[in-house]
Amino acid sequence: MASCRSCEAPITWAETASGKSMPLDEVPTPKGNMVLIAGKTRGATDEDRRLHRPLYTSHFATCPDAGTFRR
Repeated sequence: MASCRSCEAPITWAETASGKSMPLDEVPTPKGNMVLIAGKTRGATDEDRRLHRPLYTSHFATCPDAGTFRR
């Protein structure tokens, strides 16, 4: 299990379509907008929601110190 260096919240690292690493909140939430499949993340679609795939939120959206880590 990984944790955020700033707020220490549990996170999961995923790879975006462009090959960059992206931190996701570790616990899925119905309000999430990302899906995680085989370590890769992408935006959630209506089909993902219909299939009840776990939805995740980018940790950048929830971390109180996100601006410190964005490039």
